[in-house]
Amino acid sequence: MKIKMEKKGWKITAIIFIVLFILETISVVGLVMWGAAILNEEYEKESECIYNVCSGAETYIYYEYEEVCECYIDNELVKSEYMK
Repeated sequence: MKIKMEKKGWKITAIIFIVLFILETISVVGLVMWGAAILNEEYEKESECIYNVCSGAETYIYYEYEEVCECYIDNELVKSEYMK
């Protein structure tokens, strides 16, 4: 009787570990995709700052956290715009 329980025990343990592995894989893939989406969104905002807002300026600064784009000509601030 004890031998039969031991044979079932490893199967249950294996199933639990397989389920946990699948859940972990889904979580990691989801987090990576979420992070990539955030980075892509920030890249698009910075590109908009470069090409649309500061197209005639020499330099620009894009502040990610404040979402502000600043354009400079001869080291003087000529334009500052909040990116939606």
